[in-house]
Order: sequence, then structure tokens, then C-alpha cells
Amino acid sequence: MKLKYFILVSAVLVLFLGVSSVSAHGADLTEDTMIIANESNGILAKSIVDNNSFDIKVYKFVSEGDVEHQLEHALTNPNKRILAIAYQDTVNDYLKEHPELKDRVIVGEDDNGSITNNAQKLLLINVGGSSNDFIMPLGVGLVIGAIIGLICGVFIMKRKS
Repeated sequence: MKLKYFILVSAVLVLFLGVSSVSAHGADLTEDTMIIANESNGILAKSIVDNNSFDIKVYKFVSEGDVEHQLEHALTNPNKRILAIAYQDTVNDYLKEHPELKDRVIVGEDDNGSITNNAQKLLLINVGGSSNDFIMPLGVGLVIGAIIGLICGVFIMKRKS
């Protein structure tokens, strides 16, 4: 009887340790290509994006914390491209801590020419993800599923006999 409990506890422990950690960070509901703006330059950025038919969304942020939160999403989403025309100090500080974002985050001024040029640069950034990003989670899921299936199968067969 103790052997059954030991096996069950061991299996549960392996499953908990085998499952990758889930971030409680929350879902990212913003577009992958975006401009970080504030109240004073959001309308200007939106009009420039619309006039040039750029496929970029403009988001108005009201605090540095919200901007940092968005940059955290960029760390986990390799397809996210950001042009920051507001909160430049916050974005620059964040880029110093996370230099891997420098190729996908542009810090620019909030005048017509700068927004237009940087928006064009933003759209030219290649963020095409590779298909190998799916292989690792698939493999881990198959292994965990096989282990759970084997354990459940052994318990079911033992109960039948």
C-alpha cells in the first residue's frame, strides 16, 4: 500500500517539476506593432500613421509603470515592435537593463518627420519567428502526456485485476 502512495506522490512531483513555470504577468492585448504615446502627442502620432497608411496602432499611456509593463510583454513576445515617442527616459532605462530589445524598440522624438521616419524603420524590422519555437513545447507536452498516460494505465490495470 505504501508503494502505491510513493509512486503516486513521485508522479505528482515529477509532473509539477516538469511543467514549465507560468508567468502571472497577464495577457498582452495590444498589437504587435505599436507606438507608445501620451496625451500630448497621441493625436499627432495617430494622424501621421493614418495619413501614411501605416499598419501601426497608437496607444496612449498615462504612467511609466504602464510603459514598463508593455516593455515586459515585448521581452516575451519576439514579434512585438515598439516606437516610443513618449516616456523616452523610461524606455531608455529599460533598454539599458534589457539590451536584447534594442533591435525591436525605437526611441524617437514627437515631431512629424521623426515619427514618420521611425514608423517606417519600425515596419522594416524583421520579426518573423521561426517554426522551431513550437517544437520544444510540443515535445515537452507529449512526454508529460505519455508519462501521465502510462501512470494512469498502470493504476487502471491494477484495479481491474
